[in-house]
Amino acid sequence: MNPGRTWVGSETAPEAWARCRPYLEAALEKAGGTRGIEDVARLIERGAAHFWPGSRCAAVTEFYDSPRMRALNIWLLGGDLRELLSLEPVIEAWARGQGCARMLGGGPRRGWARALAPLGYRPGWTIYCKDLNP
Repeated sequence: MNPGRTWVGSETAPEAWARCRPYLEAALEKAGGTRGIEDVARLIERGAAHFWPGSRCAAVTEFYDSPRMRALNIWLLGGDLRELLSLEPVIEAWARGQGCARMLGGGPRRGWARALAPLGYRPGWTIYCKDLNP
């Protein structure tokens, strides 16, 4: 799934995916219905997204490339919050090595601002949504 990643213990990438899938499915339920778990799996398999499994959590990231900057978007987080926060420095170091000048993330839960502040994140902008076909 991600070449060169160190998985938990000696498990393979498919084993890590199977174990972490429920964390990501739960996160997708709160993510506005734009993607399902199979969509996420396909993005990871294509290399368009990156899978970060923990022991009790998982994250998915993707690049945002613009003409003047590369950013890493942490867009799907599920499982144990404390462990997710402990993954952030590993993801940040990897992002720097990939040429990223910024990391970002967002979601429907305002509590992320409080949880991420100790890691140096600040609120950047707010996105409002209106469903046209309720």
